[in-house]
Amino acid sequence: MPRTDASHLFGQEHAHSYRQTGGEVGHDWKGTSTLLLTTTGRRSGTPRTTPLIYGRDADAYVVVASKGGADEPPVVLERA
Repeated sequence: MPRTDASHLFGQEHAHSYRQTGGEVGHDWKGTSTLLLTTTGRRSGTPRTTPLIYGRDADAYVVVASKGGADEPPVVLERA
């Protein structure tokens, strides 16, 4: 079944490269900025790290967690 979202564009490889290089690889991605958000699993208590797109709106940060336009929300929103 083909993917209907962009979740394959980010993932553990992205997070690993980002961490290993202090953001030199992974922060700037396809013309946008990304960050690593670590949350705690609501049932497991296990820390989970997810790369997310972010931007600025005046003096505020805007973080995007959309699962690339998929019909269902990304899991990271359930842990936030």
